[in-house]
Amino acid sequence: MQYGASVREDRKDGYKRMLLLGITMLFVLPTFLCPVASGAEETLIIYYSRTGKTRIVAETLQKNLGADMLAIEDPKDRSGAWGYMKSAYDAFTHKHTPIQPAELDLANHSFIIIATPIWSWNLSTPIHTLFEKNRFDGKKIVLITTANIHIMKYEEYGDDAPFIKRFLKDYLRGKRAAAAAEVEKSGGEFIGHYHITTKEKTDREIIEETMKAYEYVLKTIPQQ
Repeated sequence: MQYGASVREDRKDGYKRMLLLGITMLFVLPTFLCPVASGAEETLIIYYSRTGKTRIVAETLQKNLGADMLAIEDPKDRSGAWGYMKSAYDAFTHKHTPIQPAELDLANHSFIIIATPIWSWNLSTPIHTLFEKNRFDGKKIVLITTANIHIMKYEEYGDDAPFIKRFLKDYLRGKRAAAAAEVEKSGGEFIGHYHITTKEKTDREIIEETMKAYEYVLKTIPQQ
């Protein structure tokens, strides 16, 4: 009887060990199947989103990179058509706006992704204010922009194209250069830009487009 009881106890212990191993593998295995990008522990995603589309982009990048993430909030009501027009005017006139948080602690992050919509061909006003109020000295920065338009659409035209198309190509190049200059004025090192066109796209389609941006970031992010 004692021998039989001992065997049963050994079996119970064996089952417990197998169950514990299974639970452990359940949590550990995904880490090996979906490895976090090298350097992600030092990466911070900062984003502002007026309609929620840029938030989808930021959250998708955060999920895949395993990076920290911070949302910039603007107390102004920018919803609806009137909010859209106010936002376009503020960006066109290079205004600033109160933001939260106003000042950032970037000591633990060396690589920063800033996701922002494009307003009037400029960075959104909250992100414009972010660069004005903070120093990004020594930080490597990638801009991820979103808009209903494809800001690279005129790059295909050469010097023999109609005047208006050549003008728009040069104009948009100037706007992209101005965005890079904002980064550098704040002390950051501008190392890349990726644009996502969101017009008439579902959330799923925006996520799919963001995965292309993710691949771009993987090629850009400093490897440890």
